[in-house]
Amino acid sequence: METEILEEETDYTAEYIAFIVRKFSDKHRIPLKQAFNYLYDHGGIHFLHENYGVEHCENPRITLDSLQFICKRNGGEL
Repeated sequence: METEILEEETDYTAEYIAFIVRKFSDKHRIPLKQAFNYLYDHGGIHFLHENYGVEHCENPRITLDSLQFICKRNGGEL
């Protein structure tokens, strides 16, 4: 039972991260792969994974603003 809950939570987290990466790609008009790599390289994916519990309840625009801040703080230039 506990394993099923953990797997389900992981699935939701992965779907949410994929959704936000697509939104980030659209916002910055860059290819999806480039958006993922940028977020991964500058701590955005880690931020989304670690803060899923809070971020998935936020408006995606707020999450995108948070990612912008996190990535800039970690050397990103978008």
